Amino acid sequence: MKKIIAMISAMLMAAFLLSGCAVAAVTAEETSAPEATATTDATEAIDASALSFSLTTLTGDTLDQSVFTENKLIMVNYWATWCSPCVGEIPDLQKISVAYADKGFALVGVLTGDDDVDGAKQFISDQGLTYPIVLPEAFFADHATGIYAIPTTMFFDSEGNQIGDAVVGAKSLEDWSGLIDLLMERVG
Repeated sequence: MKKIIAMISAMLMAAFLLSGCAVAAVTAEETSAPEATATTDATEAIDASALSFSLTTLTGDTLDQSVFTENKLIMVNYWATWCSPCVGEIPDLQKISVAYADKGFALVGVLTGDDDVDGAKQFISDQGLTYPIVLPEAFFADHATGIYAIPTTMFFDSEGNQIGDAVVGAKSLEDWSGLIDLLMERVG
């Protein structure tokens, strides 16, 4: 009986850890993010000026609106180094970034709710991450409104319109690849 209780407890803890980490709202406005789905027709139109930005990544490179204009689908992953599910999916996100790079796809990481920027820079270096990671500023801060847990991932088209609903929680390489393939067909 103790063995069964221990197994159930372990499964519940694993489910909790893989579902996401609570994060304080990034902005003053607090709303809830929608449930994850890849088949919704919801898009969120944005002001064209929101796509005019130039940010310095945590590795010192520049990220600007060309990440949108030069790609069909942009995956934006809000994460933190203290979040186990976030850190757990980072190796798969790196693989996705490389595998889809020549297909009109870009991945941008947004360090959210993490005050240890130097620690994040070290983590990025240690992991050999090649996709850009920025702080929640400009376009990325505007879309962080309502994030209540991380990792939260959103997809955008080349004009900065959100494609589908936000995905809350970590996913496997296979799950992300399937969703990206589906969304790439949508933005054609």
